[in-house]
Amino acid sequence: MTSSTKFSNQTRAPLGFTLIELLVVIAIIAILVALLLPAVQQAREAARRSSCKNNFKQLGLALHNYHDVFNVFPPSRLGPQQSSTTVNDFRFSGFIPLLPFIEQNAMFDQIQTSPTYVWNTGYAPYRVTLPALNCPSDVYPTDISGGIGMNNYLFSLGDYHSNFESLTAGQLRGLFGYRSRISFRDVTDGLSNTAMLSEGIRPPGSGGGAPANQFGAATTANTTNPAACKASYVNGTYSTALLDRNRSQGTRWCDGRAGYINFTTILAPNSAICNGQTTSGILTPSSRHTGGVQVCLADGSVRFISENIDAGNPAGTFTYGAASPYGVWGALGSRNGGEVIGEF
Repeated sequence: MTSSTKFSNQTRAPLGFTLIELLVVIAIIAILVALLLPAVQQAREAARRSSCKNNFKQLGLALHNYHDVFNVFPPSRLGPQQSSTTVNDFRFSGFIPLLPFIEQNAMFDQIQTSPTYVWNTGYAPYRVTLPALNCPSDVYPTDISGGIGMNNYLFSLGDYHSNFESLTAGQLRGLFGYRSRISFRDVTDGLSNTAMLSEGIRPPGSGGGAPANQFGAATTANTTNPAACKASYVNGTYSTALLDRNRSQGTRWCDGRAGYINFTTILAPNSAICNGQTTSGILTPSSRHTGGVQVCLADGSVRFISENIDAGNPAGTFTYGAASPYGVWGALGSRNGGEVIGEF
């Protein structure tokens, strides 16, 4: 037998992968993807949270620039009282006078030239959802309130829950309110100790009716009773009637009613929301950021506030001009309560 014959009779080594080897490779890839995906998601959320923080900084700067011009902060709800088409009832939100300070001069000029009632779903300026007023982390639907643009960012009412439309200037606990005129000199607790803006997520689904689920939802009950409001929300579920989604925080950026545009510092962030829409409410801020919400303070700085912040006694009562009963969180909302706030 020749040498060449010997070689020709030898068994050739198989080429490629066996089925078992292929399955092992697929399993390894699946494990790597499972390990990497959370890291990718966390990186994306970190980027969104950073963008959200930058939005707050820009709004804080805009509010300071507004104050430099007018010597007061804009009200969170103001006029005019248009009656030619239908009564506007001083329903403009504080974002409308702020438009020139966030590079939206053309929109402001259009609204000034031809103002109309804020629930006019056919008015082009109201239909715009401005990126400057929205957090990238909130996956909001395209239409909740008949096409009117939406917002995530909210003005602080402080730590009170009643008579939103009838308080005197001296009774206002926060920086904003119905036809308010608060200036830096009125913030005796210190600008770095007083909340100015925070955020609120919108409930899922589109149009009116009850939310598709209760994440971001609110109830219509217990709007002046913080303890009962808190007790009505257990493990992410309300035991009381839900507010229609198109009347929730953030569903009309142009509407100055408290239920759309404000937050309160009564219950800790990401807890129960008891929204009376007009004159009362426990308007708790919320976000899709893990563990809390972002807050822009009156000095323009932005802090992440834990949902576990000390919120004091929900059954407590407050006195105008006195310390808040709602712990550190309530003290951050009051502008002149005289509280001494430590680390938060």
